[in-house]
Amino acid sequence: MKLLLMLFIFFSNGNDTLKLDYCYEQVYAKYPLGAQRELNKSSTNLKLDNLDINYLPQINITGQTSYQSDVTKIDIGSPLFTPPEINKDQYKIFLDIKQTVFDGGITSSLKDVERSQLLANNQKIEVELYQLKQRVNELFFSILLLQEKKDLIDLKFNTVKEQLSEIESQIKYGVLPASARYILEAEILKIDQELYEIESNRIASLNMLGELLDEDFDRNIMLELPSPIVTDFEINPGNRPEYKLFQLEKNALKSYDDVVFSRSIPKLSIFGQGGYGRPGLNFLDNTFQPYYIVGLNLSWNPINWNRNDNEIQINRINEKIVDIRKETFDKNLEVSLEKYKTEISKLEGLIEKDKEIIVLKSKILLSISSQLTNGTITATDYLTELNSENQAKIMLKTHTVQLVQAKIDLLTLKGN
Repeated sequence: MKLLLMLFIFFSNGNDTLKLDYCYEQVYAKYPLGAQRELNKSSTNLKLDNLDINYLPQINITGQTSYQSDVTKIDIGSPLFTPPEINKDQYKIFLDIKQTVFDGGITSSLKDVERSQLLANNQKIEVELYQLKQRVNELFFSILLLQEKKDLIDLKFNTVKEQLSEIESQIKYGVLPASARYILEAEILKIDQELYEIESNRIASLNMLGELLDEDFDRNIMLELPSPIVTDFEINPGNRPEYKLFQLEKNALKSYDDVVFSRSIPKLSIFGQGGYGRPGLNFLDNTFQPYYIVGLNLSWNPINWNRNDNEIQINRINEKIVDIRKETFDKNLEVSLEKYKTEISKLEGLIEKDKEIIVLKSKILLSISSQLTNGTITATDYLTELNSENQAKIMLKTHTVQLVQAKIDLLTLKGN
């Protein structure tokens, strides 16, 4: 029962038909570039963990031994007191501990920079994934065009075979010459050869699409012609991922301003040192002694020789560069928009003409077909008109698919 239910779901979902929206979903889900998001996140988390270490005590253990050519001596000419003699070899091992109390906000600012950079890096991935939609469009519609052309050539193939059957009796009774059969048979072979080439190209393109989507499609799968609706030719900047990237890049630059500012704020820390050595803190005591030192440390660099100002200016310059990239992107979008507006208008006009041509070609072919049966024209004359009608139908299908593709490309351009 469970197996039957799974089979029902499989077939009810229309897995014998491939839709463009499904291709978009698959390329977003399976394209290897998407895995980089988690890697970026993991890398940022590690960087944030490293920055958190700034709030923890910094511990350093040092050992030192030395020999010096001379030591401090005290000359006192008194029999009642003999000053100690300090050894020229000295030994020391100590533990340094430093705890930041206030770092001027630099650690917090650096963490904000890392978070901003993560958002920008992940948005770059979204931009690259979105650009894959155009590659999907190109492959999808190239397959669809071959599919439509194959259907028309199949129809032509059957038409010629039917015509061959109809003239067999005329050939038998001498109304038509035997060459008429050979002409039609040669045409059937030629059509069969054309079908083979179309199918080979279709399978090759289908395999390329499957490779892009990381999916193995059945060679008999049919592509569904989309029905896009274009209501306007205006671009909403919020729909394209590039615009969000531009803003995130500017946010990352502004967050770095806080890092620069934090460098000018005084830093406060506490420190301690505990050790054991000879001599200890009392250098007149020539024995091994433990010792310790504790205290506060204040550091401030009031003069940075305009380094901070220069870095702020660099950030402003980089923001202007982002603005120029955005303006360039806007210009390219507008140029492409005009291209698609013209293309859509042109194709709509061509389709109307195609329909008129097909009506006339069909009338001519109907008349020619009767004349061939009656033996008043040759098979070559008949094939000329048949090919002419078939070519008109192919052009109608081609222009129809191209019109849909132009609309889809336009919607992709707009970010829909």
